[in-house]
Amino acid sequence: MTIQELKQKFDEIYGFDLADRSRKREMVDARRVYCKIAFSLNYNFRQIGESINRKHCNIIHLINTVEQATNIHKKIHDDLVKEYNFLTKVFNVDIVESFENKVLQQRNEKTAFLINEINNVLIKWDNQSLKNFLQTRVNTYNKLINATKPQKQIEKIKGAKLNRKVKNPVLC
Repeated sequence: MTIQELKQKFDEIYGFDLADRSRKREMVDARRVYCKIAFSLNYNFRQIGESINRKHCNIIHLINTVEQATNIHKKIHDDLVKEYNFLTKVFNVDIVESFENKVLQQRNEKTAFLINEINNVLIKWDNQSLKNFLQTRVNTYNKLINATKPQKQIEKIKGAKLNRKVKNPVLC
């Protein structure tokens, strides 16, 4: 497949010309996918750049940042790779999305279970106790959570071996 044929195929799929100077997200992601596939077909940066009116440094950047493309564009990439048997890595967006959905569903089930347990306890309380609990516990705890910043994780750095114990856990 020539680079002109590939560009025409992308223009048909997306419905706009990849050579346009627009910086809209949809157009940039389409150019990312185009550059990745063209590069996998052994076209050099200059040839790819000339086909879409860009310099070679822009092509290098688009190829290096192809992971930032949205899932819609990654699916188009995967479909084209499968259709034309291009020798390039596929993103497997469907597998990633199904895994994320499973994790989210499990989390929702656990959350629903905890909320149900809390409701079972609160149903037995009278109105005055509920108001008191809401004012003294729930509202203050909610303010605390909203104001709290996440703790920084200290990375353990491998360094020189020490002959004696050090009190600082970062140096261990």
